[in-house]
Amino acid sequence: MTQQIQTAVAKLALSGDTLILRGPQRGNQPPPERTLGLSFIASPRLANVKKGQGDEEFAYEAREFLRRRVAGKPVRFVVRFKTPAGREYGSVYVGKEEEDVAELLVREGLAKLTDQTRSRMKRGINDDEEAEAVAILEDAEEHAKTGKRGMWSSRPDKRPRLLAFEGDAEKFVAEHKGRELRATVEQVRDAATLRVTLHLPSCHQTVNVQMAGIRAPSTSTENPEPFGEEARFQAEVKLLQQDVRVRLAAPSQIHGTFVGTIIHPAGNISEWLVSAGYARIVDWSMPHVEGGASRLRELELGAKQRRAKIWKDLKEQPSAPVVQAAAKDTKNFGATVVRVISGDTLVVHNSNTNKDIEIQLASVRQPRSSETDFSGYAEQARETIRKLCIGRSVQVSIDYTRPAQDGFRERDCATVRFNGEDIGERLVRAGLCTVLRHRNDDLMRSSNYDALLIAGSRAQETKSGVHSGKPKAASKPVNASENAARARSFISHMQRSGRVPCVVDHVLSGARLRLVVPKDNIRLTFVLSGIRCPRAPFNNEAGEAFGAEALALSTRIAMQRNAEFEAEAVDKSGGFIGTLWLSKDQSLTEELLEEGLASIHGPSADKSPYSARLYAAEERAQRLKKGMWAEQQSSDKSAGSAVNAGAQKAAKASEAVGAGAGSGSGAQTKLAPRFEFLDVRISEMCADPTSFYVQVAQKAKADELEKLMADLAIAPPNSAADAGFVPKSGQLVRARYTVGDEWHRARVRSVSAAKNECEVFYLDFGNSETLSIDRVRPLPAGFAQQPAFAQEARFAFLRLPSDGFAGDYTLDALEEVRRLVEGYDLVANVEAREPSGVMHLTLYDPKLGRPLFDKSVNAEIAAAGYAVADKQSIAARHNPQAADKI
Repeated sequence: MTQQIQTAVAKLALSGDTLILRGPQRGNQPPPERTLGLSFIASPRLANVKKGQGDEEFAYEAREFLRRRVAGKPVRFVVRFKTPAGREYGSVYVGKEEEDVAELLVREGLAKLTDQTRSRMKRGINDDEEAEAVAILEDAEEHAKTGKRGMWSSRPDKRPRLLAFEGDAEKFVAEHKGRELRATVEQVRDAATLRVTLHLPSCHQTVNVQMAGIRAPSTSTENPEPFGEEARFQAEVKLLQQDVRVRLAAPSQIHGTFVGTIIHPAGNISEWLVSAGYARIVDWSMPHVEGGASRLRELELGAKQRRAKIWKDLKEQPSAPVVQAAAKDTKNFGATVVRVISGDTLVVHNSNTNKDIEIQLASVRQPRSSETDFSGYAEQARETIRKLCIGRSVQVSIDYTRPAQDGFRERDCATVRFNGEDIGERLVRAGLCTVLRHRNDDLMRSSNYDALLIAGSRAQETKSGVHSGKPKAASKPVNASENAARARSFISHMQRSGRVPCVVDHVLSGARLRLVVPKDNIRLTFVLSGIRCPRAPFNNEAGEAFGAEALALSTRIAMQRNAEFEAEAVDKSGGFIGTLWLSKDQSLTEELLEEGLASIHGPSADKSPYSARLYAAEERAQRLKKGMWAEQQSSDKSAGSAVNAGAQKAAKASEAVGAGAGSGSGAQTKLAPRFEFLDVRISEMCADPTSFYVQVAQKAKADELEKLMADLAIAPPNSAADAGFVPKSGQLVRARYTVGDEWHRARVRSVSAAKNECEVFYLDFGNSETLSIDRVRPLPAGFAQQPAFAQEARFAFLRLPSDGFAGDYTLDALEEVRRLVEGYDLVANVEAREPSGVMHLTLYDPKLGRPLFDKSVNAEIAAAGYAVADKQSIAARHNPQAADKI
């Protein structure tokens, strides 16, 4: 009897002889399905986990053959009979030729006639149509036997099929990460979670894969979500039992489940799901999205705007965080870091408003003080920011403002960049801070949030910092100023040590500070000797005149800076008295005196080894009528016993210190212009357009440098020193420059043991770079004595504008300076030299003939509007007429 032919789509092949067929879709509901066994034949049985049975030989090959032939394709089928239990059996035809898939399976030796069919054949089949179908299958089986195909051969796939993952998930990901693995989608659990079989060289491994960066609506029976079933159906249509490529990124918290990317021949499935409104972005797996999250966020924004599927009932939301700022320039501005409060909070000086503001790093959190086992990482985060950018220029972008709540005041949260690098991202990558997890609908987050998530993921993978699981308690320095007796036990050691390296931890007043000595793990109170500084306001008590200004100056130039101190004595309360050096020849005492914010204390100043310099600094402040001397006539000799007693000393000091190279601490207000011409070539431009490094452009010097490099290249290595060499900060080394792969003399600026790299400064060229430690070696003996060929310099009489000059303007200025000086032999007049050795130069193009100041490079930069006159510089003291021309 002729059976009715029906049409359907083959949803999947359950085994080598059973299919699930999908009927036509009705409305928005998933279409009806029916299970159909192929009549007259049986293929080897697949594994039964409940019964503990594995795959029979050729069972998986039969299922795979059937899957490739029919899965996802339209078919025609006939139901031949139905069992009392309701199970249907029939024939399925596929393709334009309407090939019988049962015949194809039998012909390939992947199925055979059932015993029941053979018995009926012996008894004789009454139905002619059925008899014809069985005869065709019998011929196909004989063909397979003759050709020794499939189960009639002895060559099954020896690779086992593993239905459960039992190995080490992290090791499995590490073995296959970055590779595209062939896979078959076995099940769509929800639109973003698939069960796939990975076809590996050693086995067929079945695992679950969650698509990175997205989440689809739930299809659970307990808590189904809107569009969950529709999203799963659409994913099944495209993916179920299809060949795909899988890239694994990380193990999930659920064993046997991995986070990764599914690549379909038509493209990235995650992007299609998000664009169609069948999935939303989730932050927890965003770091594993290949190529970054910007594409997914763009697609999700488009789906929201179209109100597609899961966004159907979305209410209007702002597309960016609402920042409580009065003007545009308060959101993005250049600033100087003046204080680091903690590993995620700092104070910056806004160059636009000339105000200090406290900001918190957006979406970044340091370990809390309550987490005592990890408080050392918070301390390390704070120290990292301090070393990196205290006193330096940064770019601040206010991302959002947290309103006052739970006892916390309103806070500005910002992305802070130093030299283009996000400080928060750097801390997160090192494992010193973690990333705050925001709700998906919380738009108050960092503008660099995706990069922060990626950095956090990398830190977890490398087990850096807090992710290492290793406790690290905060250091507890000894208080050397606890009392006078304890302080006296330290003073003799400090006096023998000379200048002691330290960090200015806090500024209590203009002349009283709290210092930390990291090497000895001690902290102490330090008082500047030789001066009397006005008392600063404290709590509700009014201070003395200029006390607040003195405190502000000391805070601005000394707070949290690396410094050195010389201890001379101890006071009654345990404070150490002496001189604080901010650089080699810059003392905080002289800075206060020069600005008229302190006066000489005669008895102690006379005992100081630097008394002449102190008196000279005070005399300069009096002459310029600065600070407390603003209303005093320069001819007034009754300003105090200290000045009268030191008048002769000051005159001698001014003469001694102001002579020669124009020392910044002793140079007089008006000195004769200098004429010291040199032939130079710019070897490196600094980030500040007014600063650079020069080499003397003389053949003898060039030959000398060439010989030094040649000798350095052939210098025999010190095997004892080179073995396991780890450089230290400040150490002279020889480093192999990346460009040219040649050895150069260098000084180590910083070392990162975790990354196995260090930052070096090349002495003879003035440039810097970060190198792997294996490209750095000890400097052979005899190469350290020769002076550096690159000398630090700056344009005389010029400075950058103090306000309104940030970001693009700095880059424009740098490009203009490069255009004027790079690659040219120039003539330089050394207008002045700072105590540190930095030269203030006026540059001339020798092609323009006699050097005229109006035609100098300095004048051209000022005329172009990229710099202004610096009348307070050391060069202007020597040549005020040139500063006036600028």
